[in-house]
Amino acid sequence: MSNKQVEVTRGAGKDLALEGLRGIAALGVVLSHCFLTFFPYLQTGELGDRHGAWEAWLLNTPLWAFYNGTFDVTVFFVMSGYVLTRKFFSRHDYRSLQGGAAKRYIRLGVPVAASVMVGFVMMKLPLFPAKSTNLHEFIRNAYVFQPSPATALKDAVYGSLLFGHAQYNYILWTIGVEFLGSLLLFAFLALFGHSRLRGWIALLISVAWIIVDPANGVLFALFFVAAFMHVWKMPRSTWAVAGCILIGLWLYLGSYHWYAHSFTWIVRGANALIRMGVVIECEWPIFIPAIGSVFLVAAALGRNHLTDVLSSRAAVWLGDKSFSLYLTHTFVLSSLGVYSYIWTTAVPYQTRAWISIAVTIVVSLIVSAVFARPSMRPQSSGLRGSPCSFGMHRPSHRLPRLIARLIETNLRNQAQLQHLPPAAEAASFANARHRAERRWICRK
Repeated sequence: MSNKQVEVTRGAGKDLALEGLRGIAALGVVLSHCFLTFFPYLQTGELGDRHGAWEAWLLNTPLWAFYNGTFDVTVFFVMSGYVLTRKFFSRHDYRSLQGGAAKRYIRLGVPVAASVMVGFVMMKLPLFPAKSTNLHEFIRNAYVFQPSPATALKDAVYGSLLFGHAQYNYILWTIGVEFLGSLLLFAFLALFGHSRLRGWIALLISVAWIIVDPANGVLFALFFVAAFMHVWKMPRSTWAVAGCILIGLWLYLGSYHWYAHSFTWIVRGANALIRMGVVIECEWPIFIPAIGSVFLVAAALGRNHLTDVLSSRAAVWLGDKSFSLYLTHTFVLSSLGVYSYIWTTAVPYQTRAWISIAVTIVVSLIVSAVFARPSMRPQSSGLRGSPCSFGMHRPSHRLPRLIARLIETNLRNQAQLQHLPPAAEAASFANARHRAERRWICRK
């Protein structure tokens, strides 16, 4: 019995590492917004935003990767693309694509709708005083419009998921990318999942998307890159040179900032190309950290010291609360965080700022622990084997028509290749559905 427990623990090690990584990335997003509010130089690099000499030092170190919100968001997308396609690449199961797409709206939509309505209520009270302060325009311009029940309801039902509307919670622009990116990935694998040219097709789609939409194109391309990480050979040795290289590239690329000294060669190179008439339409502040996020997730999938840190109890606890922390910290920062700044006018600015940041982080963790319920844990985490973790007993078979048709057509084609008679084909589909439902029965 003890040997079996050891093997289970080892088998779950990768999942725990991704869980911890998800939590640390969520905390990085919180720090990103806190620093942009109280120490904006750490995000903008503009001298007019600097409040202390230490900020210039911090901006030029790899530590920037730990509070680079753009980098943290790209990490989320890479993890989503990898986790959402794990069953498909391990079992070649098209039903996993159908089930994942069917549940995507509910898994993301319910917590997103709740956060939208929370934002609406807090605006009506009102509980966001930043517009009357001297803080950065990022926080002053948030939640300053007249809230409307109609617009709030639209954003809660479809606006945030389909169009990335973020007026009632400024973090929700990423949810639209997450929702559409995952559905497009499911559709791509349903069409080309077993094609020998699937890698080239994914590359062409990604490049075309980046050309058409340089910013969002990079983010959508991360889903395709992450899916194909299943066929990569990950570094597993504790002292693997490849693992060290991946971690180093993560720290370097994840800490990219156009004003940082270590990246001046990229800025000079881009300017030189422009002078030569070669214009590359690329969002470098997104593209370069996106590459770093791929290296980071690749390193986390191996067996090295990084996975040990990410699998620690504190990191895994944070990962368990990460989605609720991600959705609710914006309200804590814009209300209690700003109020802490207003109530401490008797102390120097930097002291007020650090007090407000500490209050924001502590209260956000408490709020996330309270609201980290099954409905706040979406499929994107992909780190819990039981559907009970999500408060669901059976998979939903509702699916957008287009993706359902693609997957069903592929299944039919496979049956025809196997020369199954209609009765055997129907029995095969019935048995597959029965097995899928049995896997989703919650164990008491």
